[in-house]
Amino acid sequence: MMGRKKFDMKQHHNLCLDDLVSPNDLYRKIEETLDFGFIYDLAKEAYSHTGQPSFDPVVFFKIELVGFLEGIHEDRALERRIKDSLAIRWFLGYDLDEVPPVHSTISRTRKDRISKVLYQAVFDHILGICIRRQLVKGHHQSIDSTLLKANASLESLEVLQPRVLEHYDKTVGNNPSESSNAPGPTVPIPSGSQRRDAEAKATKKPGFSSDAYYKASASVDEACGIITHAQVDDANKNDSELLRPIVRGVKERLSQHSLSFQSLATDKGFYSAENLKWLSDQMLTAYMTPRRLNAIEGDFAREHFHYDKENDRVICPQGKTLRFRQIDHKLSHLRRYRAREKDCRACPKKFLCTQGKARTIQFSIYENLIVDALKRSESPEAKAAHRLRNIQAEGTFAHLKEVLKFHKLYCLGLQAAAKRFMMGCAVINLKKLLRFWRHHCQLFCQTLRFFKETIVNQGNFAF
Repeated sequence: MMGRKKFDMKQHHNLCLDDLVSPNDLYRKIEETLDFGFIYDLAKEAYSHTGQPSFDPVVFFKIELVGFLEGIHEDRALERRIKDSLAIRWFLGYDLDEVPPVHSTISRTRKDRISKVLYQAVFDHILGICIRRQLVKGHHQSIDSTLLKANASLESLEVLQPRVLEHYDKTVGNNPSESSNAPGPTVPIPSGSQRRDAEAKATKKPGFSSDAYYKASASVDEACGIITHAQVDDANKNDSELLRPIVRGVKERLSQHSLSFQSLATDKGFYSAENLKWLSDQMLTAYMTPRRLNAIEGDFAREHFHYDKENDRVICPQGKTLRFRQIDHKLSHLRRYRAREKDCRACPKKFLCTQGKARTIQFSIYENLIVDALKRSESPEAKAAHRLRNIQAEGTFAHLKEVLKFHKLYCLGLQAAAKRFMMGCAVINLKKLLRFWRHHCQLFCQTLRFFKETIVNQGNFAF
């Protein structure tokens, strides 16, 4: 006889939520690994000592953690997921008959109550646990950046164009004398003319379409891929401008735990001669490839010109002298040297050297550092460092976007974007902490079992 399941809703259940959650659930492991009580001490300054009790800050950060682990970054969808999941209710401390926080409470707390400093403190706390459990060496760091899609579109930027044209017609139109008195043509302004995120910047990068973005940067340790620094900046900033703040942040955190920062690996975007000089002053070995413009190859390539430091001149392969002319107006470390036109005119190999009237060579005041960086970039250590950076730094951003589904920001403003990115990096560190620490515990148990079976039993020792 075929059975049919009947579902009769009961008004009263003799149930315990703890019995309904699997012992091996991810949220149980997080609760065992991380004590969230430190958040109360960090959040004291954000709350008054009087008035009605507020939304629990520990519950808020647990909700942020759940959002990244579940790949849900919209507060309404996150609210529905919390209501549906028994494990998440147990993790947040909400029983079956309790109403979990609504989406407006979550978004309002994130925007108005919890500051970026508190997010930074949570990130530093999890990083400190990773360091104490020996998941961070600190000697070598891999640095990279990516673009995060802002909660805005290019259409919101193009809305300004009609107003600019209207102002242009009024001021410098065909009849300037009448432009100040006669009203200009009315240009229809499309609806929704306010930008969704006024701080987002339009930019374009290989692999990304033209859109409004923020730029996220991170530093990753060589040992287990733990993120040691995270920051968010305007998307139109060059990577070379961001290198020094990243290095300072990494050095400050590692020095607090008595770890030595010795070398780093970046791509070409972070290179500048000034950065090479600054890293050399900081006693750091940089594995980055300098960018060189080799327009001429062969016997008259730039490498075959000799610089005479004592007389501040350059000697060409034919023995002619190039004298100092000027300093580059954009890059002050570049000095330009130019040969005399009559020397180049009389040279039989001028057609191999230059197409102009005379050859011009640029030399940097940091030329020795650039040459050393070029030689270092060809070494086996540099190739290994760049392979490690491709795996760990670029792999971290891939994990953030593909596994944690952090493709787009649903918040507004640079500070809010920094909060979300910092929380995502803290979640990645926490996941690696759970994985590597569980592996270390299993390895320790296996070693202990082997020691008991082979050494202790053979020696007839009591264990």
